[in-house]
Amino acid sequence: MASEVAARGVLTEAEELALSLSEALNSGNEDEAVQLCQRLSKLCVQVCVRIDSQAYPQGPIRLRVGVEDAQSDTDIPLTVLVSSDMTIAQLKEKFSLDHGFHPSLQRWVIGKRLAQDRETLHSHGVRRDGDQAFLFILSAKAAHLELQQHKQDQDQQRLDGIIESMQLLPRGPHRGGEKTAVPRENIPPSHPKHLPPAPKPAVPAKPQVGWSCAMCTFVNKPTRPGCEMCGADRPDDYQVPDVYQPDQQELLRIQQESLAVALYEESQREERERNYLSLLATEDVNLIPNATATECPICFSGLDAEDGVVLRECLHCFCRECLKQTIVNSLDAEVSCPETCDSQLLDREIKALLTEEEHQRFLELRLSIAESRSEHSFHCQTANCRGWCIYEDEVNDFRCELCQRVNCILCRAIHEGMNCKDYQDDLRVRAENDQAAQQTKQMLESLLQNREAMKCPRCDIVIQKKDGCDWICCLMCKTEICWVTKQARWGPNGSGDTSGGCRCRVDQKPCHPNCQNCH
Repeated sequence: MASEVAARGVLTEAEELALSLSEALNSGNEDEAVQLCQRLSKLCVQVCVRIDSQAYPQGPIRLRVGVEDAQSDTDIPLTVLVSSDMTIAQLKEKFSLDHGFHPSLQRWVIGKRLAQDRETLHSHGVRRDGDQAFLFILSAKAAHLELQQHKQDQDQQRLDGIIESMQLLPRGPHRGGEKTAVPRENIPPSHPKHLPPAPKPAVPAKPQVGWSCAMCTFVNKPTRPGCEMCGADRPDDYQVPDVYQPDQQELLRIQQESLAVALYEESQREERERNYLSLLATEDVNLIPNATATECPICFSGLDAEDGVVLRECLHCFCRECLKQTIVNSLDAEVSCPETCDSQLLDREIKALLTEEEHQRFLELRLSIAESRSEHSFHCQTANCRGWCIYEDEVNDFRCELCQRVNCILCRAIHEGMNCKDYQDDLRVRAENDQAAQQTKQMLESLLQNREAMKCPRCDIVIQKKDGCDWICCLMCKTEICWVTKQARWGPNGSGDTSGGCRCRVDQKPCHPNCQNCH
């Protein structure tokens, strides 16, 4: 019993010292505050010192909160009304009442720092509307929150709300100063001595100046191109009112933005000029060296800056030796990039990588490939001559520019001083003793057998159709011939005689299933 009385006396003395300490601190009496602190510390009583809420900036603050949990991909934006003197513990209780998340599940991050329960929002820099905070919601399992404890905390919150709604009234005249709590619903209504004043007419709401962000709902100034809070773009259909006058701070921002845009455009222009001059400089060199160190993708050898070659068409980089071997071993007229792309090496690059002798052999290979792949090519019949041509349908002779000999394309031979009939007659005679003439004769017979050539139905010389339609004309007797039927086009009376010949288009019928209807 004595210990309880002593403890009650200590608490009473501690309360009086705490009130005195508060008054001394408010009045700025440093000496008295030090003495009271020393006396209070000797009592060994738990004491909490807080700054009065009136010392903080007054008025509500619209705190922008991003809420996220372990399962969400992006945070959900919310706006919470707070005051700068509110502690983190009070903020958790408010969020629990408003949204149902238990305080033990809440982790608040303000200004890139995990907020503690005893800290105030003012200590974290929350001073004005639009300040940001981040809330991470833990799972009940991670926070070790049981359902029974959650229900108990909810019941306690309801009880605290009921107590706050009750009014304290005096208990009686014999216990002056003591008050008891009476529910508000039990207080008899007081009768006013005079009628309440008439309600004032509603004042229309002040029109909103600026545009509201679609992401975070923050109202931005009309001239801002993007949201000041989240950086979202201004709506495309929004227009700055003509009567709007920006303040000095906004004018300064607009001026700085204009200056920044001008500096950016100037830097872009200078960069384009540098790139253009660099491009012009590359036109003066046949091989473009690599600007940075890299690795050859063929031999995997390291390449220092300017040791490799960058191809103009695809910008792939290789060492010189690998590119040279690619060119030398190429069996195609166009040398493709060694990488899997559709680009080819340019002629100036090939010439710069090869020696004069290697380049000459490469050009000869190109000519040989071009001749073999051309449909209407003819090689000069002079022995060991490299001359060749691509002929057209109306051309029958080819004068080689290298050996100056005239070749007959129809006979595929050189028979200067003789026409085709005389040459072929002479060829039949010489074929009995001359091996070369015998080979030429066999070649003509092979063409006849394969239907690549035919004999003129009138003069009997061997003729060929090089290209074009099915109409051909014998060079010796000028007989018009139908190629698909291998006979004369007209009858014995000449052009227009349909009594003989191929009789093409007589009774609207073609002369042959393969007739191209061009004669």
